[in-house]
Amino acid sequence: MAKLKGVPLMRALFIKDLRQLWRTFRLPAMLLAGLFFAILDPLGAKFMPQIMEQLMSGAEGITIVMPELGPADALSSFLGKNLSQTGAFIIILIAMGAVAAEREKGVSAWVLTLPVGRLPYFWSKFAAYSVGVVLTVASGTLLAALYTTSLMGAPPVGATVWSALFMVLYLELILAITISASALLRGQLAAGGVAFAVLLLLWLPQLLLEGTAAGKYMPYRLSSLTAGLMKGSAVPADILPALPAALAIAAVFLTVASLSFRRAEL
Repeated sequence: MAKLKGVPLMRALFIKDLRQLWRTFRLPAMLLAGLFFAILDPLGAKFMPQIMEQLMSGAEGITIVMPELGPADALSSFLGKNLSQTGAFIIILIAMGAVAAEREKGVSAWVLTLPVGRLPYFWSKFAAYSVGVVLTVASGTLLAALYTTSLMGAPPVGATVWSALFMVLYLELILAITISASALLRGQLAAGGVAFAVLLLLWLPQLLLEGTAAGKYMPYRLSSLTAGLMKGSAVPADILPALPAALAIAAVFLTVASLSFRRAEL
């Protein structure tokens, strides 16, 4: 077999990995999770005040007045809470075996006996899972926006697009860390544990540096300011300073992992 090089090789590996994501139900699981919250959050924003009032109507001496929630609240709940938190956990669970599981089963060794290099093998995994992240955020945001419009009115279009973009970048950072851990470690549980630990470390500065000058450069702001962006208390320029740090962290993890995997024993 003639050895594929360059773009044809990457295309062949990418298509293989994308098909594998679909056949193993990993990609459908990501999409279904995003679509589930895209339906749940607008419903919650619409009916939660009425539900709480009904639940507390029989309690004597207790009065709870919940403000009416609007379209921005529904989208900020979907993007800023469920996608940034639950979505990040789902990505770690799905991607932690991207390389490690195949090494455990001997699949990596078999694939690399073919005319396939280790670097294309590694980067194809990241590219295929990245497509899953983009599709999940895009389809979920579109459904959430349309459903919110049918229930409460249209959310702000510009803020929705910017929030979705920043959420893709944040989840891509989580994905880069997870794929890197999967390549660096031989067990997928160990890879998942490292990815969860790094995720917690990314959230820690929010407790320590929020409101400080250094805080605006922390990667967590790619997700934490989404609610403010949707409600008009923040603008994209407030989030952009966090982007270089997120890109640098992702680049360091991916570079170290790809170079280490290039020399690792399978």
